[in-house]
Amino acid sequence: MKIILRFIFLLIISTQWSCEKAIDLKLKDNVLKYVIEGTITNEAGSCRVYISETKDFGDDNQFNGISGAIVKIENKEITIVLTEIEKGIYESAALTGIPGETYNLTVNIKDQVFKASSTMPQLVPFLDFTLKPADFDTTRVTPMVKFKDPGETKNFYWFQQFVNDRIQKQYKVMNDEFTTGQEVNDYLVFENDTKNKSLNFKKGDKLTAEMHCVDVSVYTYLFSLFNANGSDNGAAPSNPVSNISGDALGFFSAHTVQRKTITIP
Repeated sequence: MKIILRFIFLLIISTQWSCEKAIDLKLKDNVLKYVIEGTITNEAGSCRVYISETKDFGDDNQFNGISGAIVKIENKEITIVLTEIEKGIYESAALTGIPGETYNLTVNIKDQVFKASSTMPQLVPFLDFTLKPADFDTTRVTPMVKFKDPGETKNFYWFQQFVNDRIQKQYKVMNDEFTTGQEVNDYLVFENDTKNKSLNFKKGDKLTAEMHCVDVSVYTYLFSLFNANGSDNGAAPSNPVSNISGDALGFFSAHTVQRKTITIP
């Protein structure tokens, strides 16, 4: 079976991503489920929901989009109906997220109703993204991100990674359990762990880090995604902890976005 995602990253948690939107999850059973993955950010035009259906293990890796769903996002008694722009992809340019606001997602698929809620955290400034020459080789690059945790609230962070504008399989999530109110300097890992040497890193490659401030339910989903494929000791795989009700897979996230880009010297 497959979960279709737009994002995701490494170190604390990691999983296999394609350059499009696919993650392989080996679920506990062969019951097909709907996959709903929605985001709204503080950037204009970023409200988007992907709706698909899981596949059997042997099926291809194509996005299995579901058409004809009714997709709504509500905030403060204002309801926006998203438009299906491609099969299974629903968008609205009329909604830009605001930190501190709560957004409620409702999806109706053939009279099955799925709901989720997410509150956009306050933006924590992304201070710097740097790379030392010693932290670069052809298969592994470890630049450093810098931000200051505000300390007044519990905070959760999600870093997406791009090479020459292509999303990478690596990602990273963090919380402030041990860094409350502190300046955080931590590494991201960009790595080519395949046999394809054309994916090796070289001077002039552009590395981009997107920093997202997410709520606890999204952090929990991303963290649990690491365990979805089971473990090396033979433990049974399990589904990531979704914030969507109605027995669908996936998640709904209202989060902030900041990005910084560096070039390998």
